[in-house]
Amino acid sequence: MKIAVVAENVSKSMSGESLLAYQFIRFMKRRGIEVDLVCHERVRKELDEFWDAEDLGGVNYVTESGLQRLVWKLSQWLPFRVRDLIINQLLHLMTQIRARRVVKQLVADKDIDLVFEPSPITPRGISCMYDVGAPVVIGPMCGGLDFPPGFRFLDSKFSRAMVHVGRWGSDVLHRIFPGKLNADALIVANCCTQKALPKGFKGKVHRVVESGVDLSAWDEPVERHDPKSPTRFLFLGRFVDWKGVEYLVEAFVKVAQQTDAILELVGDGESMDNVRETIAKHKLHDRVNLHGWIQRSELPDLMRRCDCLMMPSLRECGGTAMLEAMAVGLPLVGTKWAGPKNYIDPAIGLLVEPTSPAIFVEGLANAMIQMAQFPEMRCQMGNAAREHVRKHYFDWESKTQRIIEIFDETLASQNAVDRSTKPRVDRVELPSMSISSPA
Repeated sequence: MKIAVVAENVSKSMSGESLLAYQFIRFMKRRGIEVDLVCHERVRKELDEFWDAEDLGGVNYVTESGLQRLVWKLSQWLPFRVRDLIINQLLHLMTQIRARRVVKQLVADKDIDLVFEPSPITPRGISCMYDVGAPVVIGPMCGGLDFPPGFRFLDSKFSRAMVHVGRWGSDVLHRIFPGKLNADALIVANCCTQKALPKGFKGKVHRVVESGVDLSAWDEPVERHDPKSPTRFLFLGRFVDWKGVEYLVEAFVKVAQQTDAILELVGDGESMDNVRETIAKHKLHDRVNLHGWIQRSELPDLMRRCDCLMMPSLRECGGTAMLEAMAVGLPLVGTKWAGPKNYIDPAIGLLVEPTSPAIFVEGLANAMIQMAQFPEMRCQMGNAAREHVRKHYFDWESKTQRIIEIFDETLASQNAVDRSTKPRVDRVELPSMSISSPA
């Protein structure tokens, strides 16, 4: 089977959807599938370091236009969510238009069997992968989320209005660029994502969770620490409002007063100044460690030195960090909303209601104190988490196998359609004729 994978960003050092494409390609190659990647030139430097060495197939880069750079520069004054949901989608569309030309040429030149677009994972994202000469499979997708009712204030009236306009505009753009409408198969993580798909799609919908974990890299379990040593809580991700990091640090003020716990924060972003301000105000410099962004290769060791993963996200659809934490045996504390709610059950962690900011902060603090004061409970939940991630097929081997099954089913359906629509030529029986030779 020959596959063209279309993903704007592909990386093994980043997390999120940039990592998803890399993992799918890596595990497909193990199964003998020929892969050609179409991606943005911004990841060329990183891919040059390992792509050929890992024999991952051909790479085709799409360049960035001057118009894209201008749009990005002019958009910096807009609220973050407007940039995230509208401007970034517009920039992605510009890349998609050029990527489509590359894909059509690949299909023609290399006899590609199927086009696979694993990112972006948002169900409202525009796809230009239509009429490319081969069946198209898009996903796994996850999204269609809003803030919990008690946190809707995080979107200003301007942001809400712009998001509403953006969603209306996306419906129009899906008609102009009908990649998702015409795709042969659409893969979604849950029913919420399926409801967010553009109206009028024609492809078969499959259900596969988008996040995964490479068990070979995360198989070594956590170090079970002396119960008398400080409990270490870990957060990793972007420092933005919907990730909830500011509420987490505020909750840790109470935790620090009642326990000797340590908070490890990995990441950076626009909320960093507020986080530093809270740390300084409550003199938590010796209790909160700010790591900034670290190499992804360093994460397994850091995670194994911790005791609990914190997921205070308020609009999180994915769960890669949660699955990796489960794989090494960490219990979890998360928001009872969207992604964390879908991944965390009572056997492996604690969920906190996002009723209001004050109640949420109090709930996070109480959950952390409970984790710190009951090491046996942490251990039981961590062991259950290791079993959970393996039992429910969250590993990349199982996930890739399911995706390949969808490819096979899509190709089989396409072949059946081709046979049924092929003009039929009935056999014509000619009358028998006897020819006598002349005397």
